[in-house]
Amino acid sequence: MVFLIVVVPIAPAQAMSRHVAVSAGSFFAAAARCEEQNLIAPGQTGHLLEALDPYLSKSDKANMAAGDARGKKISKVFVESEKKWVSFTPDATSCYRVQGVLDDYRAQLGH
Repeated sequence: MVFLIVVVPIAPAQAMSRHVAVSAGSFFAAAARCEEQNLIAPGQTGHLLEALDPYLSKSDKANMAAGDARGKKISKVFVESEKKWVSFTPDATSCYRVQGVLDDYRAQLGH
């Protein structure tokens, strides 16, 4: 599986494109699935989303919620660069990559 880092702007008032926001939402759905399977530490996805909240526009939040909902429903992530949904199965390898992206976000936020 190809797993690309979703870029979330860490500056107020920088709205993401719809595709980037949907991709980010689907990534967080995948992270939640990794948490549910105890493949990464639980609770960090929600904490990170709370920390990102001040940097997200209203449309970012709506599009991320749509990506999250669809990602959970179809067990896929949206790869923005390819403009397509790809399967996501939480396993040690894919969740290791998810953890790396979560760690990058956390570092950018100074958490």
